[in-house]
Amino acid sequence: MQDLNIELKLDTIRCRDEGDGPGNAEPYLWTVFFKVDGETLVVNSDGPNPIFLQGPPTVVGTPGNHGNLGTNSVDEGDVVAIPAIIGEYRTVMKPIPLTTPILGKTEVGGMLGCLVVLMEEDNTPSSDIARGHDALNSAVRDKLAALLGTLSISNPEPTDEDIAAISEQVGDAVKDAIGGGVSVFEWIAGFGNMDDQIGSESFRFSHATLEASGGAPIPFSRRWRNEGDWEIAGHIKATVLPRRGDKCCEELKRRLAALEKENAAQDARLQRLERGIKRERDAVVAKDSASARTRSAALRKAG
Repeated sequence: MQDLNIELKLDTIRCRDEGDGPGNAEPYLWTVFFKVDGETLVVNSDGPNPIFLQGPPTVVGTPGNHGNLGTNSVDEGDVVAIPAIIGEYRTVMKPIPLTTPILGKTEVGGMLGCLVVLMEEDNTPSSDIARGHDALNSAVRDKLAALLGTLSISNPEPTDEDIAAISEQVGDAVKDAIGGGVSVFEWIAGFGNMDDQIGSESFRFSHATLEASGGAPIPFSRRWRNEGDWEIAGHIKATVLPRRGDKCCEELKRRLAALEKENAAQDARLQRLERGIKRERDAVVAKDSASARTRSAALRKAG
């Protein structure tokens, strides 16, 4: 399982029917990106307790409320480009390590994705919408953290039912935050026409799915026939990254091989020097022996 460079992008919102009666619609978008991976989590497999995920999820909220799509006039047939500040998420996704290997398994895959909420502006005060946006970020973080406590090595990914339950709970938290802040006077001033939720959706992708994509973009979309007819579209792209540890190990291996080669060359030079010294020593000994024999012969002849 490899580290993945992730580029998640919400591209466009298409309006097929603005559904706002006379006049144009004023959509705005809330997005929350989330990641469950080895950057912040481990699988605690030390025992004797049951294996469990330990650590918090990564949750990244985005700014803006009313008007954050850069337009306050959208009509049938319009396509709105989603600004990068609310529609792009770039990160590195890491496998989740086991604290103690089990049956040779040392890591498992996590998941990554985003929750989107498309709204249509009417007369809800901006301060109350901001309160709802804050509630969205907090609810996603809290509910996702609670969900992680139910996962295990044998059940590493949430089911569609799990995500649906989270979405409903998050939606209730947002509605409560907005509704609780709208006073009777604000409701009357807005003629009871508070901001509408067009739709919401959770897009999520497993580590295994992203790694198997081979770097090809994976498109995704969601269409809502509510408060008109709207569709949001985007894509996610994952490319494999060499791990720092792997690169470090390869570099150490190269250096070790170079040192071993240099040591072998040094040993060869030392052996040649030793052989040369031995030859010179043997030559000196032979010469000295020859000289001694010559002197001895001369002395015998003189005597």
